[in-house]
Parts: sequence; C-alpha cells; structure tokens
Amino acid sequence: MLLDTTEIAIFVALGLLFAVGVVVLARWSQKSAAHIAAYALIAVAFLYVGFAFRSEDPKFWLGFEMTGVAVFGSLAGMSLIGSPWFVALGFLLHPAWLYQFHYIGTGAAFAPATFVVATMAFDAALALYVIVMNIFGARGTKAASAPAPQVAARSRSREKTGAK
Repeated sequence: MLLDTTEIAIFVALGLLFAVGVVVLARWSQKSAAHIAAYALIAVAFLYVGFAFRSEDPKFWLGFEMTGVAVFGSLAGMSLIGSPWFVALGFLLHPAWLYQFHYIGTGAAFAPATFVVATMAFDAALALYVIVMNIFGARGTKAASAPAPQVAARSRSREKTGAK
C-alpha cells in the first residue's frame, strides 16, 4: 500500500526525529558519529528480520533479510575498524534497498509502508550527518579529538631528551 503525501510527511518527520535522537546520543556519549551510526545501521537492518516472520514465506524472507543484515552489518563493521565512510555508504544504500524491496516490492506485503518511509528518512538523515562530520569534523569525532600519531611520538621523544 503506497502512502499519500500527508502520511509520508508525518513518517518522514518521525524518522528525522529518531535520527536527531541518535545524533544527541553520539554527542552526549562523545563517540564519533560514525561509531554510533554503525550500531544504528545494524539495528535498523535487524528490524526487518522481525517483519519477515509476518510474510507468507518466512524461510525465504528470513534468508533475504539476513542477507541485508550481512551486507549492511559488514559496512558498519568496516567503519568501526576502518574508514567511517563505510557507514555513510551503508546509510545511503539502505533506503534504496528499502524502497525497492519493501515499499514497491514484494516485501511490502509484510513490512508496514509507514515504517519503511520512516526508516528511509532516518537513514538519509544519518547518512548526511555522518558525511558532514567526516568532512568538517566536530567535537566528539575521532578525527577532531585524536592527535596525529607523529605529533604524539615527537612530544614523547622531546620529554625523554629534555628538548624543546
């Protein structure tokens, strides 16, 4: 069931509100935006596994949704040990996955359209937030708070030799 404009606006606003909650959590915990967003991406992917139990063919859809968890979870995991751009990529790809398979595709039979729209807005907002934080940095991000390794090494060697 496709939604009308008013329903879309309401659930986009709800998705944005939840994204703001994740941003507040990242700022409050003083973790990087990508770190908190990585866990949010994994959680959002797992929510659709629960919807798969409502389908007419739960075995197929559980496998399908777990494939999504593997893809998006891998991107989230790579962002935790590598570049934060992986989680931004995951949040940019997830709305396309949702739209194709759960809004206009056969997954629409068991995934509520309202939830799909809210999740797409949530994903897009967090993707934008992570991208902005990666480019510009901010308090609480790894890029802004961690000193460069060479600077830290130089300062330690100065302490040992007494040089200034």
